[in-house]
Order: sequence, then structure tokens, then C-alpha cells
Amino acid sequence: MKNSVGNKNMKQAVWSAWKTSVFGVLLGVLFASGWTSAQEATQKPGVSPKQQKRIELMKSKGPGTSLTILPIRVVGRPFDRVTEVVGLLLERQGLKNIELGKAAFDPGTQTNMEPMTISLGEFIQKNPIVTEYALYAEYNGNRQTGLKELRAVVVDKTGAVVWIDRLTPQDEAVKSLGSIDPMTLSDLLVQRLSPQLGLNEETAKAAKPGKMAALMDARSGMPPEKERTPLPERQNEMKKAMPKATLVVFPARIGGDTANATSAADLAKMITDAGLCKAVAAKQSVLLKATHADPNEMKALWDMAREFRDYAKKNPADADYVLYADYVFNPKNWEQGIVHFVVCDRKGEWVIVDMQNSHHPDYQSIKPTSEQDCDKLLVKRLTGYLK
Repeated sequence: MKNSVGNKNMKQAVWSAWKTSVFGVLLGVLFASGWTSAQEATQKPGVSPKQQKRIELMKSKGPGTSLTILPIRVVGRPFDRVTEVVGLLLERQGLKNIELGKAAFDPGTQTNMEPMTISLGEFIQKNPIVTEYALYAEYNGNRQTGLKELRAVVVDKTGAVVWIDRLTPQDEAVKSLGSIDPMTLSDLLVQRLSPQLGLNEETAKAAKPGKMAALMDARSGMPPEKERTPLPERQNEMKKAMPKATLVVFPARIGGDTANATSAADLAKMITDAGLCKAVAAKQSVLLKATHADPNEMKALWDMAREFRDYAKKNPADADYVLYADYVFNPKNWEQGIVHFVVCDRKGEWVIVDMQNSHHPDYQSIKPTSEQDCDKLLVKRLTGYLK
């Protein structure tokens, strides 16, 4: 089993955890407020010959098309995070020139698509965009029904309508989603819009991380890609050095504010008994200051990783590798906790940066409710890297 925060599987797991927490909180706030967004019962408008020409022109530009994504409304309220996700998904499909609009379009009480598109065109004329096209979308619903409608409109920089889409639970595309939430609707929006932008499988394969990926990295607290890229090779080097390599294990931080000085010996013995390497407990205890206050777990992980890397560089150990773990657990609920750990090499450079929570299969297999359980999970994860 090969693992790396930088590899595809880890990115998918992290993305899954992030989107679940962010969008779960988002819907909870919105529906708790009792907000009901406007919904309409009219049929989708037809496409005029002039509009069809505008669609074909936009499609012909392909990945070079420039697009401003106006703040996407979820049950009536604009949310930057959802707008950013749509931007990232489009970038992954190959769209190269994406801007995030700052001014939010408010459709007001409009319940029909046609008047809304007219209002959107007028909005663009009053709030000029720097790109060729602008996308406005809204995900509508209420507390009783949940999300039940997707509306999207693309206009050109003059405000002329280019593309219109509206979906409800009666549409097969929505029925096939299973669960309807901001993430699945964002996925669906991008699936339907991409062909109109000239994006396809080939453009997706050729896509490179751009402005949207950098923004997401900043949100997540992840370091630049150039700092993450070397990790798989360093992990291979560590794997080849086993089981003769030496590893110094620092006492794990518990709950963000405690380090059990005697725990390092137990964990070191478990690692050695597993035949992974020659592990020994650190002679001193270190309590890192990186906080868990930010609800973004990914940021907490990388903040801790940075702090430990700095410590390892300033305080070189007489060993091939050093390990620091960060545990949070609830003795009464295994789903409320995290197991993070970092391994640095003799130079203090990252080798492994690992995150586990209740969204991950290995975490679910252990169901940690104690420090000892967290140790077991760490050894299981470390084994995956080194065997």
C-alpha cells in the first residue's frame, strides 16, 4: 500500500473530508435560518438562432475561454467557497482563464428564468467584467425539501445571454445524483457547462493546476506543490532503508495541549516490534504550539507539520528519521477525533505527512477512543508507507 498526502488517493480522501465538513456546515446554517429561495414552475426557455451562434462561438474558444464566476447563491445567499469549488472543477476540466467575481448578482424576487437573465445582463452592463463571459448559478431549496433546483446562466461581456440551464428533481440528471447537496450540484453544473465551453476528456487530461488550485491550497493551508512533490521519493528512500534505519519518536501531543512523556517509549516499541525500523523514544518532550482552533483540519495538519519541520532542522537528532504525532480522541465516540503524524529525515525535511479522521477506512477499522488506539492506527499507517 503506497500512501502520500501528495498522491491522488490522499488528495481524494482529503477532498472528501473537506467538502463534507464545509458543505455540511453550510447547509446547516442556511436551513436552520428557515431561508427559502425562489423557485419557478415554468419550462426551460428555448434557444434562439442568435443565442445558438453565441454558444458556438464560446465553444470554439475552448480552454482559452475567459470566464468570470459570479458569487454562487445557495438557498438565496452568495457563498464564496461554493464559487471557488466550481472554479476549481472547471480548471480541472482544462479552463485556463478563470476569475472570481466580487460583486454578487441579486435576482431579487424573480421566479422565471427569462426576467432573471435580463436582470443579469443589466447587472453585467453596470458591473463590467474583465473576461469574455460570466457565469451565474444558484442552488435553490428550503428546510423542508432540501436543495431541489439548479439554475445557471452564462452571458457575454455585453450582457447577452449565451447559455441557460435549469434542473429539478424531475430531471434524470438530478435523479442520478443520489444525494443532492452543494458539492453534487457543483459537479453537475460543471458537467453540463463544460461541453459548452469546449472542454472534454482531452482538455481535462492536459489541465494543469492554476489560480483556482493555488487558492484551494491557500485555503487548506497546504504548502506549495514544489514542497510536496519530493515526498513520494523520500518515502521510497525511507522504505529502502528499512528495517535498519533508526527513528526517534517524540511523545504524542494529546488534545492539542498535552504531551505524555512516557508514551513515546510505548509507540517506539510498537514500531520496532512491527519490524519497521529501530525506533527509540526521544530524550526530551516537545509540545508544539500549532492550534486546532481552525475548523479546517487540513490547515491544522500542515501548520503542525511546518512547526515540527522547523524544530527538526534546528534540533537535529542522532537518527535517520524523527516522528511526531498529534492525537485528538473522544473515549465515548470514536468518530470525534483525529490522528496526524509527521516524519522528517535527518535534514529536517518532510518524508511523511499523514492525516486520518473518521472519513478514512484505516481510521474506521480501528475506531480509536484512546491514546493506545491512536498508536495502533499510526503503526498501521506507517506500515502502509514502509512495507
